[in-house]
Amino acid sequence: MQYKCGETTLELEKESVVVLGNFDGVHKGHQKLLQEAKRLAKEKHLLAVALSFYPHPTWVLGNQPKPLVMSRQDRKHRIKEEGMDVFIEYPFNNAFASISPEQFFKEVLLDKLHVHAIVIGSNYFFGKGKTGNVACMRALGEKYDVEIIVVDTVKIEGEVISSTHIRRLISEGKMEESKELLGHPYTVVGTVVHGRKIGRTIGFPTLNMIADPDRIHPPNGVYATTVKVYNHQYMGITNVGYNPTVGGSMKMIETHLMDFEGDLYGAEIEVSFHRFIRAERKFENIEALSRQIATDTEQVRIFLRNMQK
Repeated sequence: MQYKCGETTLELEKESVVVLGNFDGVHKGHQKLLQEAKRLAKEKHLLAVALSFYPHPTWVLGNQPKPLVMSRQDRKHRIKEEGMDVFIEYPFNNAFASISPEQFFKEVLLDKLHVHAIVIGSNYFFGKGKTGNVACMRALGEKYDVEIIVVDTVKIEGEVISSTHIRRLISEGKMEESKELLGHPYTVVGTVVHGRKIGRTIGFPTLNMIADPDRIHPPNGVYATTVKVYNHQYMGITNVGYNPTVGGSMKMIETHLMDFEGDLYGAEIEVSFHRFIRAERKFENIEALSRQIATDTEQVRIFLRNMQK
């Protein structure tokens, strides 16, 4: 039977190995969990299932909703790349949040997903009020004869890799440090929309995307990026912000592709951020902006060429 990543159903017809988590960012810690679930599923000839939730639980329960490191679309894609047979992104609401740890274990994992083994991180919590922890999960596994695998957290230089830590690095513009924890660059995927077309009048046409208000973004400014378009990769220079020199009012992600000519309106592009170049600022006129962009572009070109060596 074929299964698609991104299903919202909780009905499966085959026994499974289920890995649990929010997987925001699919960072190196998440990758370790997913790899263990994949290994175990292959060994036991079962389905490898990643179970997560949307919206993020803090959006429903918290006073301070957490912005996402990764878009839903990109998360699904990366979890599929890790070798999961099924990715379930189940709707999270107040009713679901009110069930007890044992209800979740029996009614969802056992009755719906026919779970044979469960993979969790050592800091995983579940059920109403996050009352379920690793000890609770192990007790339920023993009660219902389900194997429980607890994977230790991944650390770099003694610090646990977490989505919270990665959010902080991105918000500070530390793109190289965030890449080290993610295992891949911070990336924005979106559709190219029409802008004000000012860039093309000064020799730097841009591909424009509206900044997703649900995501964490690096500080407004200029970045060295690589851009994937129709399975081709280009060097890029990207501005995040409002473009104050020309009176912009909407937060945009504007990318100039180097060594490219063409019309990409309506195309889906993938912009990966590699290094912060400078903060966004207002120039006295378009000519001054154009000179600065030329300087920035040359700096970015040199950096990206060296990165690719």
